Amino acid sequence: MSKVLLSTDIGTDIDDAVALYLAMNSPTIDLKGVYVTNGPVETRAKIAARMIRLGYSDALVALGEANAMDPTAPLHHTTGMESFSVPGNDKRKTLQGLDVVVDWMDAMTRQLEEFADVVVASIAPLTNIARLLEKKPDSAAKIKSLYIMGGREGEREHNFTHDALAAQKVLESDLEMVIIPADVCGGHLVQMKDLTGLRGSSLQSYLANMAMLWKLHHDSREFSRFGKTREVFKNKTLGYFRGEKLFYNMVELLARAKVTEDPYGYQRLFSMFKSARILHGDVPKVCEFLDEIEEKQLKSTRVSDAFVIYAIEHPERVKEKRVTLETDEHGIMTTRKGEKHRLIVDVDYRHFARYLKERLDKKPEKRKKAKV
Repeated sequence: MSKVLLSTDIGTDIDDAVALYLAMNSPTIDLKGVYVTNGPVETRAKIAARMIRLGYSDALVALGEANAMDPTAPLHHTTGMESFSVPGNDKRKTLQGLDVVVDWMDAMTRQLEEFADVVVASIAPLTNIARLLEKKPDSAAKIKSLYIMGGREGEREHNFTHDALAAQKVLESDLEMVIIPADVCGGHLVQMKDLTGLRGSSLQSYLANMAMLWKLHHDSREFSRFGKTREVFKNKTLGYFRGEKLFYNMVELLARAKVTEDPYGYQRLFSMFKSARILHGDVPKVCEFLDEIEEKQLKSTRVSDAFVIYAIEHPERVKEKRVTLETDEHGIMTTRKGEKHRLIVDVDYRHFARYLKERLDKKPEKRKKAKV
């Protein structure tokens, strides 16, 4: 089994949680450590620790770098709803009470010393890896291979752009690297209902809840773009018909609601709003407005980070080539001729789709602790 350490900014985009689920549920990966990074790391660590417990894993969870190495880096990518993925009892516990290690660099150094042939998977800005190279180069040299989800040819991409300096330092290092760029990860979309509908175990339900929060974040933004003003509603309805005033009041209520303060309350409100089609289906303009809302809702999503776990497990299902990669001060990636990096350029997407569904539908199993 491949011994894997995961560097992640879990809790915002749903794909980090999917990737962690895949790694924990893998028959060929022995997950040894989860190192969070980027912004609200305490919240991220609590989410990771919760998943680890629910998945019967004994992987270490550690509090990684919160701030980018690059002082000019963009603000952290968050939705403002990350804390709602932390159950109430975990919110009240300290990190030590949740077995979260605070000194992440010491923990990673010890794990790299303790285990041979460790694979590190980075599905976040590369700050943790760059700091390890800077402070503990001898320990970093023990990494067998570094898998990176990040970069996009000629364009900005979150994991590289958020900490461009870290991306530069890592790509310039002598580590053996496999890079999976964002455009390759966009070759498969997952239906949101397949994520929000997960059931069968506590961990699957927890993942479904995070997927729902991700969908609510998207849907609330889309609604606010055209449903927040009285003028928009009047232009759509051209005056009041039977039942229209009540519907208008619901539009106003939703527009003023802040999903980041109470996403579950917003979800209930949004469900009531959608029921207006049943109550007022005879009002053409109301139906037209509802059709626009329905069209804008998030129906599918990328699971970019999941491709890193897939590539570790199924190297025979990905196509790669040797190149040399560079990034500028904005984290924009450029591909040059060379042999320094292994760049994945294609994936067996049909096989990935089957792999993803089978793995997500599989309940986590209790494992015996592997002997070291």
